[in-house]
Amino acid sequence: MGKQVFRERECMHRDDGAQGEFYNGVFYLQALQRLRIDHAVQIAAKISSFFWADAPQILVWLCQDCAGELRLRDTPRALTHASRRQA
Repeated sequence: MGKQVFRERECMHRDDGAQGEFYNGVFYLQALQRLRIDHAVQIAAKISSFFWADAPQILVWLCQDCAGELRLRDTPRALTHASRRQA
């Protein structure tokens, strides 16, 4: 079997030096879908875009604030394995 390749996307706060972690792209999309449409659009605008069909191969780096808005900070399954090992 070939090695699985992941592509990274990130929130706009990463360049500012904010603390954050990588989240599974599928969990990121599921979190967006739980929000009201207007709120989901506001948050999605802060993240580098990708096709939803590519979500299984995407790692989304989110600062603590963006992850909190998506309620992902308290969802350990949403973190990537690499993020969990660093903790």
